[in-house]
Amino acid sequence: MVDKDVSGTEANLAQARQRSVMAHRILVKLKEMGLPENLDEELSKLCTDLGDIWSAQLVFTEKLGQFLNDENEWNAVGDCLADMKSHIEHITWHAESVIEPIESIAEYAYGISENA
Repeated sequence: MVDKDVSGTEANLAQARQRSVMAHRILVKLKEMGLPENLDEELSKLCTDLGDIWSAQLVFTEKLGQFLNDENEWNAVGDCLADMKSHIEHITWHAESVIEPIESIAEYAYGISENA
């Protein structure tokens, strides 16, 4: 039992690291392009939300694969569907949260593009 908990913890840590790396890549890209400090709050939300959406869709894809490939037992189907619902709710929360930052940074991007 301890081994399973440790491997589960390690998997969660690996997933958190991947999500952090993705969020950091987004941050670096936009900062290197010259995104101004007055958009840092929006940038922070953008990076966090996009990193979480990216990570959650990977987990969702894995859960969907398990659903399709697991044995045909109703209890397992119920568990898989409940897990998928949880991940969809997580994605939905971040999808709603990221709208304002995306719009703000996209408006800035288009404004800079028109002036270039």
